[in-house]
Amino acid sequence: MRLGWLGIASAALDLGSVYIKAPAVRPGVTWGDLIEIATPVLLVSLYALVLRGLHVVAPGESPRPARRAGAAPRLLVILGGFGLVLGHGMHVAANSIHDAITRAGTPDPLGLVNWWDEHLSHFTIHGSKAALCVGLTAVEARGGAGPDGAAPGLFATGVAAYGFIIFAEGVEGQTVPFVLPFCAAYLAWSLRKGRPFPPVRRFYTLAAALSILLFAIWGIWHRGFPEFSTVGLIP
Repeated sequence: MRLGWLGIASAALDLGSVYIKAPAVRPGVTWGDLIEIATPVLLVSLYALVLRGLHVVAPGESPRPARRAGAAPRLLVILGGFGLVLGHGMHVAANSIHDAITRAGTPDPLGLVNWWDEHLSHFTIHGSKAALCVGLTAVEARGGAGPDGAAPGLFATGVAAYGFIIFAEGVEGQTVPFVLPFCAAYLAWSLRKGRPFPPVRRFYTLAAALSILLFAIWGIWHRGFPEFSTVGLIP
């Protein structure tokens, strides 16, 4: 259930921050900006719930500790959470300033705002999500996992939402050179490892497959990976 809601929330919050542009708080700040401020807090909470749901159980035996999952995978999850908060913080501030100076016709000094907005923050966010993916997968693999408990429909919806938003973030954030190879590498590793497919690995494997399919369709259609805003699909 937690994985399903993680996927749904990832997509809903990201789309809300992009499309809800009604003014809020003060001139230049939108409700979308406020949604993005809340995004890492909510997502980190969901990631934490997924981590908490991973139980150390000996295969085929009663639920007793089999072996510790190790400190390194959990540290990677923690660092991924910090990076997600940092990346969204950089992005919402730089994006708001970038929008303001664009409306005012003010030049971006040394391209600094664009660098924080379109480059560093995007790669920080997507790198953090990759770290969370690897960390949660490693915790699950080393310690075992209890049942996810999600209804098939909720799990499938979460997978579809997460796979789509990873593709969408990669294209609009222009992090395709990082996101696409990561998805391909994770999918190849997971398929090579084979069964069983515990919940976390199944979630990320299916999401990676969907993302790769969407990247392929978009790349072939446009002979590259232009941003959605460039082709007029979003403001």
